[in-house]
Amino acid sequence: MNILIVGLGLIGASLAKTLKKNTKHTVLGWNRTESVSVRALADGVIDKTGTLDELIPQADVTVINFYPEAIVPFVLEHRDLFKKHSIVTDSCGIKTKICRELEKENLDFYFIGAHPMAGREVSGYDNALATLFDNASFICTPFDSTPRNKTDALVGLAQEMGFARTVVTTPEHHDEMIAFTSQIAHVLACSYVLSPLAPYHAGYSAGSYRDVSRVARINADMWTELFIDNKEPLVREIDDLVSNLMKFKYNIINGDSQALHDLMEKGNRIKEEIG
Repeated sequence: MNILIVGLGLIGASLAKTLKKNTKHTVLGWNRTESVSVRALADGVIDKTGTLDELIPQADVTVINFYPEAIVPFVLEHRDLFKKHSIVTDSCGIKTKICRELEKENLDFYFIGAHPMAGREVSGYDNALATLFDNASFICTPFDSTPRNKTDALVGLAQEMGFARTVVTTPEHHDEMIAFTSQIAHVLACSYVLSPLAPYHAGYSAGSYRDVSRVARINADMWTELFIDNKEPLVREIDDLVSNLMKFKYNIINGDSQALHDLMEKGNRIKEEIG
């Protein structure tokens, strides 16, 4: 197959490298900054580049790697270029807003939302890795009307690339789960390092500081869009987190050792059960 990677930043270039390493497919590549496409071609990360008018009609699968707000406009702007009955997908961390907007359109190709679950605290082509998706999950969020064989084809491609687990679910359930497993962790980490004591952590910090603060190294432009586009599930998670923090606060203030102990025992038990 011809697989077109649109956007050769961290995720797009890592997908291209993974395809080249683990599959026999032909990898086409395009980036807004042409010099990146030229470098990717010279580095052997992609097999071919060119203009979108040249590349899109050749692609059996197109993977769009943009910030959330840019994906739907890109698909609609280029809708007449995509090969009929081809698969068009994305790598964005939210799915409902994108999928439900495109579901309304009468397209002669198949858009299937996707989320390769991996990342780094750094971004850009230079930080892409052929191993980024090792042991990672690949989530697909097809429309109800999407033919099963098209979803199976995208899942099969992910398995061929070496993803450890594939999940097929609805856009809404994806966003609800990602609010918990990813987005709230970034909110917590950023809130944590906003403490006035954070600049003085050296000499006092070890694993706990490192673990909680790690994902505060964040691309603010991208995550602002992700948070706002997933506001309802994320706000529910923030409310739950604040409620639990307040339980700790009140028990500490009141010196209620038993209630505090019970909260920590409950947390420990849940963590032991779920991993």
